[in-house]
Amino acid sequence: MKSVKLVVVTTLVVLAALALTTAATAQSDDEKVVLTVGLTQDLDTPNVTAGELVSSYELYNLQYAGPTDLAADDFAVIPGLAESWASDDGKTWTYNLREGLEWSDGTPLTAEDIAYTINRSRDEEWLNYTSTVANLEAEAPDARTLVVTSKVNDPRLPALSIYVVPKHIWEKVPAGEISNYPALDGVGSGPFTLTEWKKGQFWRMEANPNFWRGQVAIDEVVFRVFRNADAMVAALRSGEIDAAHNVPASAFPDLEGEEDIVPVAGEQGGFDYLVLNMYDDKPPRDTEAFDAPHPALTDPQFRAAIAHAIDKETLVERVLNGIATPGTTMSPSPNPSWIPELTEEETYDFDLDQARQILDDAGYTDSNGDGIREYEGENIVLRYAIRSESEYSKPYAEFITGWLEEIGIDTTLSTYDDGQLIEVAGKGDFDLYVWGWTPFVDPDPMLSYFQCSQVSVDESDFSNYYNDAGFCDETYDQLYTQQNTELDLDERTEIVHDMLTRFYSSAGYIVTATSPDLQAYRTDRFTGWVKQPAETGPVLFSNTSPTYWNLTPTGESSSDGGLSTAGIAAIVVAGLIGIGLVGWFVARRRTAEERE
Repeated sequence: MKSVKLVVVTTLVVLAALALTTAATAQSDDEKVVLTVGLTQDLDTPNVTAGELVSSYELYNLQYAGPTDLAADDFAVIPGLAESWASDDGKTWTYNLREGLEWSDGTPLTAEDIAYTINRSRDEEWLNYTSTVANLEAEAPDARTLVVTSKVNDPRLPALSIYVVPKHIWEKVPAGEISNYPALDGVGSGPFTLTEWKKGQFWRMEANPNFWRGQVAIDEVVFRVFRNADAMVAALRSGEIDAAHNVPASAFPDLEGEEDIVPVAGEQGGFDYLVLNMYDDKPPRDTEAFDAPHPALTDPQFRAAIAHAIDKETLVERVLNGIATPGTTMSPSPNPSWIPELTEEETYDFDLDQARQILDDAGYTDSNGDGIREYEGENIVLRYAIRSESEYSKPYAEFITGWLEEIGIDTTLSTYDDGQLIEVAGKGDFDLYVWGWTPFVDPDPMLSYFQCSQVSVDESDFSNYYNDAGFCDETYDQLYTQQNTELDLDERTEIVHDMLTRFYSSAGYIVTATSPDLQAYRTDRFTGWVKQPAETGPVLFSNTSPTYWNLTPTGESSSDGGLSTAGIAAIVVAGLIGIGLVGWFVARRRTAEERE
């Protein structure tokens, strides 16, 4: 009996101590200023060389600074890690770095880090760097001087929009292994650095004490991943999160006029597209490594028929709730001047009869009368991939597969999360799907993705997954090289228009809509939300994400009339003591409903 009492007393003491510790920790957490952002897309990787998703680029924007930056209002080139720069000939630029730069771990950040990033990314052809650094050579005469020389005229210089990585961390990663590096080191030069990532749940970033702009007003940013977008909106309304990205179009209008919430339809050149896998063995690829796309998709007439079968206006109205514009060519930049105006003859307008006629003329007939056309005696069945992390992917598929059926093309559906679909896209192991792009400011990166060299050719490395259409056109490649070195803006714009018109005519990328980023944020906890570009852009997930280091807390509680953390802790203490007393008489078993 004494031993039982001793155990109970000891248990109560331990429980009380734990509860008080929890209270102290909770009070400490209360002192932290935490911004919580909701979204429906997880990271694909914290590795800045290999990530593709918009969510990952938000992490990169916050963790890694560049030599130059972009103004929040108009994307003008402004100082970043470098405070000034100059050139005598337009090809060799000397950048003067700020004094006293440090990485988040206290290691000095010098010109050597930038030169290392440029030269190694060029030599090893890092996927997210190549289009910027391919013609650059960098050297660091001293800690604060960076000299960058371009082999060609570069219309983007002096802008040097690269994420600089810490040499003292990344040089430990062997050549050839860089894309596999997990990049969980949490060392950066931006306003925040990664401290924790629980896949499918959240990632957490803490303020960088050595950020070159100075100490930010927020201690932590937590990006919380929701499986359901409506649940994310409910969390925003309740104050559980401070902002939401990718608000469903169906819920967006209801946020207008709601107290303490501002909805934002941010325009930055984003677009949705239906990709048709037109890969046709140029360049050669080991067909044993993937299931080849349906051979009919290599026929331009077959793709043209599909392009005529897509009613973009219906997709905008019925899927996107009217909050978008029917698309034409690919959008390579937030600046719409880069998008060409197509003639009526060049445009694939919605016309099911014309689509059927094109297929008839091309010899795709329905010989057995079952409603499905045949290719070499077999029914044409296309593999349609659906994104599980998109609210729009399934309704898009319902409309598109319905129209395809009307012109005699059957489909089978498979569902993937974004990480899985990236791998599928890299392998070319699909026929069609709908996804979206958010372009950079300069059109060059987007244009670079569709060169022949960007088609994956190695069965062991499908890292060139940006060219998901398998598009390869030598004339397009020649035009890309021309625009890449053209300094006259008007001349360069005309070349880009020619490229995009040519790309559009291939009917491999059917742009369904140019669509804004639908976001919303609360005004009762933070002020200083910044649109990029000014007036029309989003406040989060933009090209350089300036909002985070501009925000300041209002001083109001994030809860809506709830108990304080200290009060909750006191209740926890009493509750734990009660549980200890009850523990004299009953044994408690963990149930399946309890959270870990």
